[in-house]
Amino acid sequence: MKEWKVKPSDVMIATPPKSGTTWMGEIVRQMRAYHPEAVGKDVSFIIPYVELNVPTPDMPTALECQDKMLSPRIIKTHLPYEYTKEKVEEEGLKVIAVLREPKDTLTSYYYHYCNIINFPGDFHDFFDLVRQDRLHGGNIFKMAQDWWQARDLPNVLVVKYEEMKKDTAEVVRRVAEFLEIPLDSKAVESIVENCNMDKMRKGLVEAIPDESEMAKQFFRKGVVGDWKN
Repeated sequence: MKEWKVKPSDVMIATPPKSGTTWMGEIVRQMRAYHPEAVGKDVSFIIPYVELNVPTPDMPTALECQDKMLSPRIIKTHLPYEYTKEKVEEEGLKVIAVLREPKDTLTSYYYHYCNIINFPGDFHDFFDLVRQDRLHGGNIFKMAQDWWQARDLPNVLVVKYEEMKKDTAEVVRRVAEFLEIPLDSKAVESIVENCNMDKMRKGLVEAIPDESEMAKQFFRKGVVGDWKN
């Protein structure tokens, strides 16, 4: 983390896993086309994580490829707040933190464990990992709490997944205002249309064609309240 050189135009999307990370990433990526100082017309659907080589093991992390990333750089992370605290509070890194109802997050994460990581157990076995604080990605409750407590910082925007589902266009407008990107109503409409579940699934398949089956399974339902089922 010490080797990460933050730029004023950088934006980091911080979320617990399965909380709208890819969705918000695609919203910001689509929005980048309207940024008055954007370098290059487009960037890849695959937005690199600070800490992870995903979706495939040969994908470089944001730290490994930071010098090649076009400005404004979009970066994702599932790291706890403490790892980025210095970048956020002292260096002014802009952050969009997306938080989701934890019961829905854990439901989606369980299916992610089964479909992507090939977890052999049932939900009770998975929940034992939750209680033991052994989830890949750390403690989602602490992560949500820490980002929520940072919500009043001028360079932090907290968005709730449920808000994204209820009124995507309004969230797009809030994000655009936060990033100081001018958008008219037509641009907002276009971004919302390009960030639906089917188009994001297609985008991931096209980005990693050798892992198309994994890509298709990556997006599941994306609904609110599925934990009840």
